[in-house]
Amino acid sequence: MKKLLFILSIISVVGFTSCNSTKSAAAGATKDLASQTMDYAGMKDLFNNSPEIQGKVQDQLLNNTALRNKATSYLKDNPDSAAKVEDFMKANPGAEKGKLMEYVLDNPELTKKAMDWVSSNPDILKKALKLIGM
Repeated sequence: MKKLLFILSIISVVGFTSCNSTKSAAAGATKDLASQTMDYAGMKDLFNNSPEIQGKVQDQLLNNTALRNKATSYLKDNPDSAAKVEDFMKANPGAEKGKLMEYVLDNPELTKKAMDWVSSNPDILKKALKLIGM
């Protein structure tokens, strides 16, 4: 009787685990499919209307080197933000781009410029959304 109970409990645990892993794999595939099939207008609308997504993208701007470098280059070249970026660089000689991005994300005006840059570039927006798992 004990052996039968033990075997049934093992079967239950294995069955439960396999069901959950199947659900997770299916959910992940759905996310990937949605990001690949969504057009630019849909991605832009999703991005612009979700503070949560914008926050996650800001985290990627800070932590993803490639995205951060593109964003800081844009901000340095943009006439509307170049002066503030230059002032930061003068005040912090030798500062890394990570420190510059921290400054950008602490400044509401520069944060808006960076987020507008993300949303106005289809390739950058798609990359940013992929980085956050969308």
